[in-house]
Amino acid sequence: MRSSRSIRRIIIGLSCWAGIALPAAASAGAEAGKDQVLACAACHVSSDPAADAPWLSGQRETYLARQLAAFKRGDRANPLMSAIARQLSDTDVTTLAAYWSGQPAARDVTEPDATAVVRKSHMVFPKDFPRGFVLYLTTNNSEKRIVSRLYINTLGLRAARANQPLPDGSVIIEANYAVKLGADQRPVVETDGSWAVTRLGWYNAREARAGWGSDIPALLRNGNWNYSVFLPDGTPRSQINQAQCFACHKPQAAVSYLFSYKELQDSATAK
Repeated sequence: MRSSRSIRRIIIGLSCWAGIALPAAASAGAEAGKDQVLACAACHVSSDPAADAPWLSGQRETYLARQLAAFKRGDRANPLMSAIARQLSDTDVTTLAAYWSGQPAARDVTEPDATAVVRKSHMVFPKDFPRGFVLYLTTNNSEKRIVSRLYINTLGLRAARANQPLPDGSVIIEANYAVKLGADQRPVVETDGSWAVTRLGWYNAREARAGWGSDIPALLRNGNWNYSVFLPDGTPRSQINQAQCFACHKPQAAVSYLFSYKELQDSATAK
């Protein structure tokens, strides 16, 4: 167990993420800790009382450490927290628990400027879509009753065909449609097995550009990818926090952070 003096030093060092200057002799460990605190804050610090992620500030240190350790071991499962906690060392768990337990409860509703860089996407909707894009996957979602059509631009398609990581400049657009229902209130099935659709609901989108990952904490960083959600007219949906996308896709690092990479490759290499 760390001494209280040691923990205080850690907390002082980590506090610089909110704008408090580090002492000149601050260690690389404190800088790494600051990066991890920012990753936590990007999801957990919010002025919205209805936000999904629970507040951390002022929670008991033992409780926070126990929950982080449970996510790290896999005893507790959550697609976002599990991906983050598995990257932490035992020392990281202790340090983060000490930091957040030492913060006043009101801290969680004050969103620092540093989190805006993590949460807000650089991406804009491609003005010529679907021109220059290829459809590579169509899926039926029975739970949500939507049909998703995934498209990739030609640059990304060429890389997938060559079995290479998707390079900067790659763009993927997922168009989500409401399902057409028959008289029996069941989805109408097309000849290819996909469900017939009616109106377009929204787009999930991602794009990689050089430098876009430079300001993202290592715990969350997905290379140079950014994520966004767009309305049918191409305007970005407000209040979308791409930090949650980073956490979700992080375990897919080996396949360009893409859950559908195998399907993309199969489509790209089909004769």
